[in-house]
Amino acid sequence: MTDEVIEDLTTLTTKQQAMLKVLADADGEALWGVEIRKRLKQDYNIDLTRNGMNGVFRSNSRYPKYMTEIKWVDEDEIDSNTKHVSHRLKSKYIDKVRKQLQ
Repeated sequence: MTDEVIEDLTTLTTKQQAMLKVLADADGEALWGVEIRKRLKQDYNIDLTRNGMNGVFRSNSRYPKYMTEIKWVDEDEIDSNTKHVSHRLKSKYIDKVRKQLQ
């Protein structure tokens, strides 16, 4: 990702905007990727595979990673061999996302 600060979130892709809205709706709670994909489908009718979700915030996309905390979960914290990632919108950006995208 570029170090660019995104002032106008409406310039992001539909999927990027929806992901930020899901995280804003979580009100600062960290969500597993699987939960985000479930909420994207339920609330915004957007189907994303795990790879599709990775594409939304890949390193060369404009997704504002600086707005989120993305953490890999240690395998001993989960009951399977699947790698999980948690996403949390930083509290100082929740209002910005809500004002611009909702």
